[in-house]
Amino acid sequence: MRAKPRLLALDMDGTLLDSRKQVSPRTLSAVRELTGRSVVVALSTGRGLAEIADYSRELAFLTHASLDSGGLVYDLRARRAIHRSSIPREELVACLDAAEAEGAMTHLATCSLSVVQRGLIRRCAEFNVGVYRSMFERNYTEVDDLRSYALEHADEVVKVDIHHHDAAGRDRSRKALEAKTELVLADAEVGSLECTPQGVSKASGLQRLCELLDVPIELAVAVGDDDNDLAVLHAAGTAVAMGNANERVRAACDLVVADCDHDGIVEVIERLF
Repeated sequence: MRAKPRLLALDMDGTLLDSRKQVSPRTLSAVRELTGRSVVVALSTGRGLAEIADYSRELAFLTHASLDSGGLVYDLRARRAIHRSSIPREELVACLDAAEAEGAMTHLATCSLSVVQRGLIRRCAEFNVGVYRSMFERNYTEVDDLRSYALEHADEVVKVDIHHHDAAGRDRSRKALEAKTELVLADAEVGSLECTPQGVSKASGLQRLCELLDVPIELAVAVGDDDNDLAVLHAAGTAVAMGNANERVRAACDLVVADCDHDGIVEVIERLF
């Protein structure tokens, strides 16, 4: 008989969160009940600390998270970093150059802040991330000169998101960065490119969590919906695609459940745990 899974790793946008960026009451209740059965439920998200702040109260029962696509592994209860991976300075500059070439919106994630160029939040719909505007306005830090900020805090930056006007621009940035860096690059949203240090991904974040919690990774279930989830879906013992997942994610998974607006996470818990 196959052992029961002991860890559930949840992407947030399009997975734990519905299309309104909320956790439904039914999903929240099921996740909370699962933690009461001695199963670890951990966030496995591209969001950083500032970007999960809106959910800190309702998800206060969670203990661990892989944030910034593995760049920051975090103890939520103790409010401390377990591990962080900073982007090398020269590769950080390459990200800034690629974004500037495309006129893109750049987001820097540090261990505590989400930082953007002043004036771009009000234009975020141009970069296909308009759904996040209210969250950006509440939780992001705007600076007058993002490049100067990045260089002054280079050892603190664990992830760079480059939000493009379209997918074609993202493809050009990807090619430029693949030629100049060893960064891990993952597509997200319509035209966003997530950049993390070499060897750092949601998969490495899950691996660190499993080692910390003494959970064999084959007893971990990962759930996601977008390309930036592919690494962790391949790494986990069981991979689950949300009903709203793209075809690449579906093809990588053992199971497809209902979409994020119809409590797909509840189905995961009922079927696997």
